[in-house]
Amino acid sequence: MKRLLVFLTILLSIFIFAETVVNYALLEDITTTNIWNLLGSGSSAWNFYVQLWKYPSLLSMNKDGMLIPSAALEVPTIVEEDGMYTVTVKLRKDLRWSDGSPFTADDVVFTYNTIQELQIPGGNWTGAYEPKKVEKIDPWTVKFYFEEKKTMTIYYDTLMTALVCKNFWEPYVEKAKQQENPVNWLLSQEVVDPGITALNLGKIEKGAFVEVKKEVDDNFYWAKGEKSIYYENGGFVVENPNSGYKWTSNNPEPNGYVKLEVVNGPYVDKIIYRIYGNKSVALQALQKGDVDFVLNPNGLTSGEFESLKGVPGIKLTVNPSLGFRYLAFNMRKYPFNIKEFRQAIAALIDRDYICNRVLQGKAIPLATPVPPANTFWFNTDVKTIGEGLSRAERYQLAVDLLKKAGFSWDQEPVINPDNPANPVSKRGKGLKGPDGNYVPDLELLSPSGEYDPMRATTAIYIEQWAKDLGIPIDVKLTDFNEIVTRAFDEVDFDMYMLGWGIGRVPTYFKSFWASDQMAPEGFNTPGYNNPEFDALVEEFEMADNFDEAVEAIKEAQELLAEDLPYIILFTTPIYEAYRDTIQFPYTDTLDGIQNYNGFPENVMKVK
Repeated sequence: MKRLLVFLTILLSIFIFAETVVNYALLEDITTTNIWNLLGSGSSAWNFYVQLWKYPSLLSMNKDGMLIPSAALEVPTIVEEDGMYTVTVKLRKDLRWSDGSPFTADDVVFTYNTIQELQIPGGNWTGAYEPKKVEKIDPWTVKFYFEEKKTMTIYYDTLMTALVCKNFWEPYVEKAKQQENPVNWLLSQEVVDPGITALNLGKIEKGAFVEVKKEVDDNFYWAKGEKSIYYENGGFVVENPNSGYKWTSNNPEPNGYVKLEVVNGPYVDKIIYRIYGNKSVALQALQKGDVDFVLNPNGLTSGEFESLKGVPGIKLTVNPSLGFRYLAFNMRKYPFNIKEFRQAIAALIDRDYICNRVLQGKAIPLATPVPPANTFWFNTDVKTIGEGLSRAERYQLAVDLLKKAGFSWDQEPVINPDNPANPVSKRGKGLKGPDGNYVPDLELLSPSGEYDPMRATTAIYIEQWAKDLGIPIDVKLTDFNEIVTRAFDEVDFDMYMLGWGIGRVPTYFKSFWASDQMAPEGFNTPGYNNPEFDALVEEFEMADNFDEAVEAIKEAQELLAEDLPYIILFTTPIYEAYRDTIQFPYTDTLDGIQNYNGFPENVMKVK
C-alpha cells in the first residue's frame, strides 16, 4: 500500500510539473539577440519569428488591419500647435516588463532619444527619426512633436516603433557613449533583455535550437486572459478582466454577433525552435512529429502542400499573401496612352479562368492592389473590367472599347456567342489606331517558366487572346533582371509582368503610381500621371482621421481600376501545414500563420 502511494505521488508530481512544450522549425539560425541590431542590419524573418513579438509598441493592427492601441491607452489624435504638429499619447498603466518593472513614459522617451542621439541605423527604425522632439509629460503620458503632418507615417511607422526597457538598456547606452564607436559597440552586445510578454529567450545552441520559455508566472502576468473580440460588422474590443482596461472601436462600433474571441495565454511553458538545414528536412520532421509547425515566410510550394494532403496528423491552411502579380503598360507610348486600349486588354484577361482552371487553384484572382483579406483598406465595390462575362462577351467588350476609341481593322474580328468553345469565328487582322496607322508589334516581357511558371503561362494566354482580335502582342519570356533593368532603370518597354510584396497599409500607392515617383528615379514605371489620383494620395497621407484616409484609398482603388496603369492579376496563396497536436487561435489570416510568428503566446498544445 505504501509503495502504491509513493508511486501515485510520483505520477501526480510528474503530471503537475510536466512542462507543456511546442516545437517549431526554423530554416535558418538566428543571428542576434540585440533589439537595436535586430531592427537594423540583423533584420531577418528568422530573428523576428523568435524575438520581435516580445517588444511593445504604442499602436498596432488587429488581424483585420484596424489600427488599435497596444501600449497606448487609446488611438491619439494629431493637433496643430504653435507651428508644430503634436501627438499626446496616454499609456496603459497595467503593462509590466518581464523583469517585473512597470512600463512607463520613461521607456518610450528613452527609446526614441537613444535612436536619434546615437543615430541607430536600419530601415526599421526610420519612424523614430520623424519626431522633432519626444517628451515625458508624466509617468503615463508622452508628447511627440512633428514639423510635418505626415499622418499615415506618424500612425503606422513612428507610433509603431518597437520600445525597449530603459532600466535594462540605460547602462549599456551610457557605456556605449564612452566607446570610440558607440553604435558598433551597442549593436555588438548579445544580451537577453526584458519583453512585455510572459515568454522570453532561454537556452540558445547555435545551429541546433533556440528556446523560448515562460519567464513570468501566470498570477503575475499582466496580459493573462486579455481578450481581443472581433464583431460581425468589423467592430473590435480589447478587454482585460484583471486590470479593468477596455478599448472599443468607434469606426465601426461593435455590432452583431461575436465572430472571434482570442483570449491571451501563454498556454505553453516552452517553445523550442529547432534549426534545420533546409525545408525538405524540416518537412520530414513535421511528418514524423518532431516539430509541430514549420515557420517560413514563403510558406510551402503547391507541390509540397499537395504531398501533405491526407498525411495522418497534419492539418493544412491556405491564406492570401501580402503581394500581387501585375501587368504594367508604358503609358508614355502609343497605343498604351489610350485608356480604352488598356481597358480592352483588361477585358480579355479572365482572372478566374487563369487562376482556377489554368493554374488549378494555385493563384487567387485580384481586382485591386489591396488584397480582400486586408479588409480595413479593401474596396469591395471595385470590379474588374469584364468580370462575370463569358469568353465571347469579353471579346465583344474589347472590340467595342477599341472601336469607341477610334480603332479599326482591315478585317474586323467576328464574335459568335453561340460557340462558347471557340467564340472567334474570324480573327482580327490589320489593327489600326485612331490616326489610321497600323498598331506596331507590341512586346510583353515576362519572367520565364523556369523562374515563374504562373506568370509565363498567364502571359502566353494574354498573347493568344489579344491575337484573336488582331492585337499584335508578342510575349518575350526572359530573364528577371532584364525586365527590372528595362522597366525601372531604362524605362524602355511596352508591357511587362512582375510582382510586388506589399505592406498592410497602402502607402505603396504613392510609390507605384504618384506622378512625382516616375521611373527611373522612382517606382512609377507606367508613367501614370493623374492629378486626381495624386490628390487622393495626398489626402490619404495627410488625413485628419482614419475615415478620410480609408475613403481616399478606396477612391484611389476605383480610379486605378478605371485607368489601369497596372492590370492587377492575382496573388499566390500562403500554404502552411501544422500538426494536430497544436491549436492556433485562428488560421484564416492575411499572409498566413507565419505572419503572426506562430502565435507564441496563444498557441495551445492539444492533449
